[in-house]
Amino acid sequence: MADNDIIIKDTKDFDIRQTLDCGQIFRYAQTDENTYEVFSKDKRCIVKQDGIAVIKSDDREYWHRFFDLDNDYGQIKDELANKPFMKDAIEYGKGIRILNQDPYEMLISFIVSANNHIPRIKGILSRICEGLGEGKDGYHAFPSPEAMAAKDEAYYTALGAGYRAAYLSETAKAVADGFDLEKPRYLSGDEANKYLCTLKGVGPKVADCILLFAYHKSDVFPVDTWIRKVYKDMTGKEGSNKEIRKYLVSTYGNLSGYAQQYLFFSKRES
Repeated sequence: MADNDIIIKDTKDFDIRQTLDCGQIFRYAQTDENTYEVFSKDKRCIVKQDGIAVIKSDDREYWHRFFDLDNDYGQIKDELANKPFMKDAIEYGKGIRILNQDPYEMLISFIVSANNHIPRIKGILSRICEGLGEGKDGYHAFPSPEAMAAKDEAYYTALGAGYRAAYLSETAKAVADGFDLEKPRYLSGDEANKYLCTLKGVGPKVADCILLFAYHKSDVFPVDTWIRKVYKDMTGKEGSNKEIRKYLVSTYGNLSGYAQQYLFFSKRES
């Protein structure tokens, strides 16, 4: 620590590009070859990594937790290294960290992400923030549930959300009306998944993403196109998302969430 900066000298377990590009966050921008601007809730930080990594912000404690800097990823990787298909995947994405993000922001972000691609997801979320989020110094905060609930389906359709517009309107209203986003913290991964799936626009895969990237539940395994390819590599067969999730959680146990990130990133990138 230096004033409000976080300085990471040993970056064997920290790579800002890998962490931001592995599908867990959409509100960020690369500003030059080694520098990224990252947004969460109503906050912003600048991360420059060139040899060492420096995180600059006006809320050092928030970003320390956000980047999960108290967690020993060396130990996690050592524990996973002997599991099937993990050695090469870990080597490929060895700098990935699972972020501690805001549950409401993740809920909305992954509703938008369903059957979508990253540039479009980022655009929709940016327009939501610009239209409904509090103006800050050169950027907009992520809007509150109440601000989003005040807008109807047509508003989100106009922002380009497509069929997800109805989900955004209805789910924002549910949270504004008291749906408890703290409850998943106290449930198992399976129980929390079922709980989140009661919200409009949240299916099992979206729920697992929210649980991993907002609640840091590592006993879940989001299954998408890339993970289906990994499963076929492992088993030689196809399977339903439910079957694949069950198999992979049984294989990787309480480190499933970490395994998912390494496997997803290495398969997609390669």
